[in-house]
Amino acid sequence: MRKYIITASFLLLISLFIIPGVFAEKQYIYDDANIFTDNERTDLEQRAAEYSEENEIDILILTKGEQDGIDIEPYIEDFYDEQGPGYDGNHGDTVILGLDFSKGPGDRDLYVAGFYEGEKYIDSDRGQQIVDQIIPNLSANDYYDASLLYFEKVDKYMGVSPLVNPDGFLLQTWFHLLVAVIIGAAVVGSMIFNMGGRVTTNASTYLDANNSRVKNKSDRYLRQTVTKTKIQKNTGGGRGGGGGGMTRGGHSHSGARGKF
Repeated sequence: MRKYIITASFLLLISLFIIPGVFAEKQYIYDDANIFTDNERTDLEQRAAEYSEENEIDILILTKGEQDGIDIEPYIEDFYDEQGPGYDGNHGDTVILGLDFSKGPGDRDLYVAGFYEGEKYIDSDRGQQIVDQIIPNLSANDYYDASLLYFEKVDKYMGVSPLVNPDGFLLQTWFHLLVAVIIGAAVVGSMIFNMGGRVTTNASTYLDANNSRVKNKSDRYLRQTVTKTKIQKNTGGGRGGGGGGMTRGGHSHSGARGKF
């Protein structure tokens, strides 16, 4: 009986000190700038957990409100080094959206970073596409809707090979419908054409080869005109290259940024 009590006590201690740490819930929304309501934050946490589990990657949102002069990019890098996702502190596959509210409207920075599998599937180009698509909502102070769109885009891009542009026309519904219509029209047209019977005459059917000949042939050179066209130089600007780099802890990541 005494041994049983000792064993039970030992198991109870394990359950009190070890198991809670193992089964602790992950956090996906770090709203230091307090831009979300309690209900929005709860809903975003749930959605982030679902998307993360489905794609086997941690999808996070960080908001920064403190005016400490630290740029959003190194802010995310330091976060990943110090508080990387995972119950045991190991860094894993992650995509992070960082929003800096330490500045005024129009001058606020946002940054999308991908680590490991996140860097592979959400590279700098795809990250820039996400940035460009959520900026309108952010500029209109629709932070909740911008977050939902961010989740949806990451979820979509994680399902498309890194070699394919996920927003290219080849993956668009209208292109698939157009191809279906063209194929259908070609099939119907071929059926209608074959319904008219087969034509057995050709250009030589009524030609008398013995009494037909070319009587005269001549080439006449009329004129020559040379037109010069000035080639315009391209002086317009374009979108800059992708960001990313290496954290101080030695973790490579992709990166894309913008302002709202």
